[in-house]
Amino acid sequence: MTGPIDNSQDKPFNVEAYKHHHLLLKSQHCGRPVLYLGLKYFIQGLTSNVSGCDITMLVYLSGRLEGIDSSLIEIMTIPQQATEETAHV
Repeated sequence: MTGPIDNSQDKPFNVEAYKHHHLLLKSQHCGRPVLYLGLKYFIQGLTSNVSGCDITMLVYLSGRLEGIDSSLIEIMTIPQQATEETAHV
């Protein structure tokens, strides 16, 4: 049986790390490449581990065997699509 969840359980221990992990998961689900050492890779897998209040994540990239600390992975920015208004600028 499920019920309401106490709001205190909805606050990440580290908000910035949570946002980065969220974007890594979204990149995997959307098939968007990420950057590692200046090269583009696709995410093949993610693992997260808890040690006290510290949440760490390993990222497994296509073509690489080792798991890489998530803090070393950069999220690629998505260029805005040109619209009719911006195309003439």
